[in-house]
Amino acid sequence: MSDGAIENEVLDRCSDDIEAPHSIAPDISRDLGRLVTETEVRAAFLALASKGLVQAYIFEASSSRYVPISSAEAAHTDAAWFMAKK
Repeated sequence: MSDGAIENEVLDRCSDDIEAPHSIAPDISRDLGRLVTETEVRAAFLALASKGLVQAYIFEASSSRYVPISSAEAAHTDAAWFMAKK
């Protein structure tokens, strides 16, 4: 499967809810019938963020909410979550 195809799968998964690599990799693997790693999903999220198609977030425990971060910041944390931009 090409990088673009994985990006499309990932974009579809985060179109209605905030997601992270660990939350969707198992579902994508099941649906595609092959192992899709969290690393692949994370790379797809970062590519989509750099294209402006998804917004990256970090969960702020002190306020119990997701706070937007830049795609550059997302590349430097393993705790980023993502949601498609409308």
